[in-house]
Amino acid sequence: MTYVMFWLLQDFLTVLTFGTMRIPELFLLYLAYRLLTQDWGKNVSVIWAAFLGGLMWDLRWIGIPGFFILSYVSVVMVVLWVWNTLPTSGRTPTIIFFLFWTVQLLPAFLSTLILRRGADGGNWILFGLQQGCAVPIALLGVFLYIQHGKKQNA
Repeated sequence: MTYVMFWLLQDFLTVLTFGTMRIPELFLLYLAYRLLTQDWGKNVSVIWAAFLGGLMWDLRWIGIPGFFILSYVSVVMVVLWVWNTLPTSGRTPTIIFFLFWTVQLLPAFLSTLILRRGADGGNWILFGLQQGCAVPIALLGVFLYIQHGKKQNA
């Protein structure tokens, strides 16, 4: 249910700012947060959520099924692979920040590169604004991860 709420929040904010700004990937950030904070056996549901969220985003915004499915599932798989290859001592807040920022960066970069409209460079400005908004959100994700770790160790 929480997956749906984050997807709807991102969709609502995208509608509100349509044409003026791109919203950071809140849905994907929540999926990455879930990957980093839950048990290994529950990660399959996150991958399915990425697939369905990408499918809904494709049908809602570009009408070509497959583009956001590929980018969402790929990002989730990269985060999962990196997280599981790191030793526990290497899972520092800096690494977590880069994982959360990668979640913000890759789908936005791909959509800007492939779905660009016009040659005026406006899409790259929107991309820069989106990434500027994504950094504080990634930092918030790191803060929430640290708070989660403190609760687990208390």
